[in-house]
This record gives sequence, structure tokens and C-alpha cells, in this order.
Amino acid sequence: MTNEQLRALVAVVEWGSFRAASSHLFKTQSSISASVRALEEEFDLQLFDRSHYRPQLTAEGKTFYHQARKLLSQADELEQLGHRLASDPAPTLSIALSAMCSLPPGLDIIRRFCSAHPELRFHIHTEHLSGVLEQLHLETAEIAIGPHRGLDQRYDFAEISRIEMVTVMAPGFLSERPEGQVPQALLRSRPHILITDSGSRAPFDHLNVIPGGHIWYVSDYQMKRALLLAEMGWARVPLHMVEQELASGELVQINIENFPSESEIPIYLIRLNEHPLSREAYELWQALLELRA
Repeated sequence: MTNEQLRALVAVVEWGSFRAASSHLFKTQSSISASVRALEEEFDLQLFDRSHYRPQLTAEGKTFYHQARKLLSQADELEQLGHRLASDPAPTLSIALSAMCSLPPGLDIIRRFCSAHPELRFHIHTEHLSGVLEQLHLETAEIAIGPHRGLDQRYDFAEISRIEMVTVMAPGFLSERPEGQVPQALLRSRPHILITDSGSRAPFDHLNVIPGGHIWYVSDYQMKRALLLAEMGWARVPLHMVEQELASGELVQINIENFPSESEIPIYLIRLNEHPLSREAYELWQALLELRA
């Protein structure tokens, strides 16, 4: 079955005869007949009843004709799309952003960049742990923004920001909150809420956990925050995500013995050395490097 055969069938139906179809398609009547006959032989169907003065569709022919029209219409739309893309392709730029950066570093720089490139199709993939770098290797992102985890000589990277991490829970999560440091033993059997690694190739192990502790996994920080507020677990979170809840008393900061309850994590601008950046990605890369100062 070919596009030419389907167009011959549709033309015969819509112009009323093989002769009229040949005139419309600028082909000989014999070639139109041969195209329709080839369809009938391929599927062992009789598409037209030729016993009348003008060919009439059979019941099978009517069903086949309606599907052929739909297929040809889709083919025409695809052809037009191809011509539009070829004549004026819109540039695309994708960034892989660590989920801990709910407020992307250099957001004002990104805003100005996008304003200067109104034709740009801009994508931000929010990932966690190994998923950030994996997007670079899958070539679904040209630039990544995230922590140092997994970086080596394959990457070009520069620190552009820092995120303060704190450990929090709801005030009623522990029936009795001890003074000073919270013993690990008190939390080991209580849910520690972690975000699942979004990578699929080589997921990272979570580092900041209590050995032998009870762990729950969620897919994003929004769900982590919801469970914390519902007194269903404790977790380390970026301070900027819970500042309002800490100020209102909905969440409280805790200090756990022999645990990095509070730390500062450098955030890097990252690219693969072996993959040259597109013109737009290189321009944004250079602009974001200004954050190093």
C-alpha cells in the first residue's frame, strides 16, 4: 500500500470516475485503475462495484475510503509541519535542574536570556541525585545545575551557588522531644523521608541516613514537605523551602547526634566535556558563570 495508491482511491470517489480522477491527479486513467486494483489485490477486497455507469464503493470500500482519507490528511499535516520546521526551525534549550533547587540559581539571568530569545523553546527537567547528570548523557539536556555528587573529569563545572540544608520535623512528631541533641536511637524506627533517585542507569546511594533506620521514599520535595507537616516523618530539606513553616512553628529544626543535621551544599553549573554546546546553550552558560563572583 502506497500513498499514491490511496490518493488514487480517494480521487476516484471524490471526482466520481476513474477518468475524472486521472485528470485531477495528472495521471493516465490506466495508472489510476492499476493503483486501485493493486489495493484490492493486496487486501483481497473489492473496493468498487464496477457494474454501474459510475464506480460505486462497496461496504468494505466505504470503510477503507474513510480511513484512507484520515491517513492522507495526517500525511499532509506532517508534510506541512516538516516544511515549516525546515524553513524556520525554533531553537531548543534544555536544562537538568536538581530538585533541591526549587529556586534556580541565576533565575534573573535566565529570565533576561529568555526575553532576549523569544523564539527559544526552553525546557527544565527537575531531577534528583544521579538523574541530574544522566540527562546530560542521554542528551536530553545540555546544561545541568546541581550538587557535586558524581562529578569527575568527564565534566566541566563551576560553583555558582550554595544551599543550606536543615533537618526538621513537626512539633508533635515526637511525643517527648529531648533537650539538646536527638539520639539516633529515638529516630531509627521512625520514618526518615527521602526523595527517590530519578536516574535509571546508576542510581546513587543516599548518604545522610541513620544506619538501620526506617525509610520512606517520595518523588519530590512537595510531597516530602506535606508528610513532614502531617507529622509523618522527619527529613533534611533545603532551608529556603521551609523558612515560612519554621517561622510559623509548623516545623521545628532538630539536631541529631552524629548526623549532619545542618550543612551547606555547593551547587554547580555542569556540562559534558565531550559534547559541544549549542549557540544558545553556550550563551546561557557564559551568562550563568557570572554567578561565580
